[in-house]
Amino acid sequence: MLARASWFTICVGRYTWIMIHILAGDAAGDVESVLQSGVTGKPLQWIVPKKAHATDRALFHLPGRGFAARGVIGCEPREFRSGRYTATVREIVLLASAVPLAFVREHHPAWKWPTYPRSYTTIDGSIEKRLEELLTVYQTAFAKPLTEGGPRAASVTVYERNPIARQRCIDHYGPACHGCGFSFGETYGETVGGYIHVHHLEALSNRGGKRAVDPVKDLRPICPNCHAVVHLQTPPLSIIELKRMLKRRRSPG
Repeated sequence: MLARASWFTICVGRYTWIMIHILAGDAAGDVESVLQSGVTGKPLQWIVPKKAHATDRALFHLPGRGFAARGVIGCEPREFRSGRYTATVREIVLLASAVPLAFVREHHPAWKWPTYPRSYTTIDGSIEKRLEELLTVYQTAFAKPLTEGGPRAASVTVYERNPIARQRCIDHYGPACHGCGFSFGETYGETVGGYIHVHHLEALSNRGGKRAVDPVKDLRPICPNCHAVVHLQTPPLSIIELKRMLKRRRSPG
């Protein structure tokens, strides 16, 4: 019998498949427990898949934060009630920047768990490989301190964006949010006047590579809050759907 490695691997051709258990928190107490453990190094008891084994890798998903920490299964799972198992998770390390579920959902459409997250799941093969790529991309793009060239590297690593197209969009529509009407300049003053996000009406990840962009037809200026909301689902909300959502919230009764 082969000795168990520090994590389970399956070698196919030149590619090594690595299994990892996704462990999801579902309450504020879970978030606090993982964050504290990441600081103190104290192991946690957690609900895990029955098929988990000691030394398997784990990745925590925390509500309101995203994929936030890594760990290692510390013992064989024990049944604590019918069909439910727990194990110690040790060596918990917080990611430099938690990776939002919406980011993974948008850029990893083949993996369905982010659309309907459960308390745990186990992935390997191409699904695990793509997730690791996205975690690395997000850490590189958003977690590292900004230096000269950093923003350029981030945009190329994720999806290339044309700064000229962005500016022409803002020049045409103005710097107010096309969804809610928010204006940084009107709210915070001229120091931040003109700042706004620019949203692609068709997600770049769906375009299948480079293609021409029309700043007026393909782009809209929207504020960071609205930008986050439209990308909470795949495919993203349309601007019309976003405005309807806001109208329903603002309508009396």
